Amino acid sequence: MRISTTVGILLAAASSAFAATEYKFRQIGALNTEEYRVYLENENGVPISPFHDIPLHPDPKNTTVYNMIVEIPRWKNAKLEIDREAPFNPIFHDTNKNGLRYIANIFPFHGYPANYGSIPQTWEKPDVPHPDVNTKGGDNDPVDVLDIGQQVGYPGQVKQVKLLGGLLMIDDDETDWKLIAIDINDERAPHLNDINDVDDVLLKDIKHWLTVYKIPQGKPENEFGYDGEFQNSETIQNLMVETHGYWEMLINGTATSEIETINLNVKGSPNNVGPKSKEVKKVPKGNKKPAPDAPVKEETENWSFI
Repeated sequence: MRISTTVGILLAAASSAFAATEYKFRQIGALNTEEYRVYLENENGVPISPFHDIPLHPDPKNTTVYNMIVEIPRWKNAKLEIDREAPFNPIFHDTNKNGLRYIANIFPFHGYPANYGSIPQTWEKPDVPHPDVNTKGGDNDPVDVLDIGQQVGYPGQVKQVKLLGGLLMIDDDETDWKLIAIDINDERAPHLNDINDVDDVLLKDIKHWLTVYKIPQGKPENEFGYDGEFQNSETIQNLMVETHGYWEMLINGTATSEIETINLNVKGSPNNVGPKSKEVKKVPKGNKKPAPDAPVKEETENWSFI
């Protein structure tokens, strides 16, 4: 991986097992501000959508390896998300009535216990109830994933991962899968192929964190389908086929949604645009030099003991 201090920082180069793919990013504003945005760019510096333009698989001939978009690095608590409703779906700092959102620090974890992000070109369709747990539908987002590799990621990083398993979380009566993945470049990756290969203590800690992390906000414990049991890799592979199919309906306009589907690479889709289009030109220019993180309120560093 190569990283520079220019605006066009290289996000990631695919593993040598795949054809080299380079992504850059365009940062606007400083982290911990409402102006903060991270746009992905292709090798020519043209904005692309992390939701729609990054392929599901880095190599379509190898369907066991997936791309992952890092939104929140491990140990960070700023609630960063892909913006579903903005052109090219940049990563932004989510807000609520109290201002910028931060996840509680559930001792001993500061922020998230793993690199947290999503699988591109997937969609948990909101009008499709889950047949086994009777949710009203998906949570309207790409499928969430936690990378348990050693490397701490950064917002907008494109990782290549193996999907080992996952938990079916139920959030406000919506299906909200939380997948467990390992970066293929991690030294443990050759030894981890299914959820049973993952250390039991790590899985227990992740499940506990996912269960209680909203309690400091005054919300109840999260619930899980399948009696809270982690589902295996085969189940998750089938989930990827299903949710990629829903995404295809979204991007092709056969499913109605408020999600912004402007893209650069999905040829033939209704909202596909060119590199010199007005949509591309409307994307703001990035910072001329790296912006230091803005200070945060002291209470965002407090511990919660649950």
